[in-house]
Amino acid sequence: MRIFIGTALPSALATDLDAHAAEHFNSGAWKVAAREQWHVTSLFVGERDEVLLSGIEAKVAAIAARHAPVTLWDGRLVTMPKDGPSMLWVRFTPSPGLTALHHDLANVLGTEPSIHRPYWPHITLARRRAGRVDAVEGTVVVERFRLDHITLFRSAPSPQGSVHSPIATWPLSGTAPADR
Repeated sequence: MRIFIGTALPSALATDLDAHAAEHFNSGAWKVAAREQWHVTSLFVGERDEVLLSGIEAKVAAIAARHAPVTLWDGRLVTMPKDGPSMLWVRFTPSPGLTALHHDLANVLGTEPSIHRPYWPHITLARRRAGRVDAVEGTVVVERFRLDHITLFRSAPSPQGSVHSPIATWPLSGTAPADR
């Protein structure tokens, strides 16, 4: 099974983001992910055998109990990568709290952390269908988003795109590292 750890968006925020990105979505150039699938990823874990699930859950629960909630700031509507955009994101300013959470989760789960330094928190809204699209480096569409919990998700392919199903959720209830 393919799994990742993240935080789903509240429906009101997803509705607001849909309105902000409507002009791009309506162009037909993008395959838009279902709003209920939008999330901020803490760690992409990858393929794991289902028999390992209880151990993975215990490790994620322990990390969540150590980490405080994380506030993400200044989410901008952007395309990635800059040369030859293929994804439409809401990209937040890098967060020391989320970066620490990301690395701690990777360490306990034996997963390589992101190669990107700094770790860029983001919400993937859409992927390019085909052809060329213009780069977007937009204004702030989400001033602040608080991650107060994390969820272990299963990701399964479907004709409409990946379907993310929650397996378990834990509050971020610790004190380390302190967030700004």
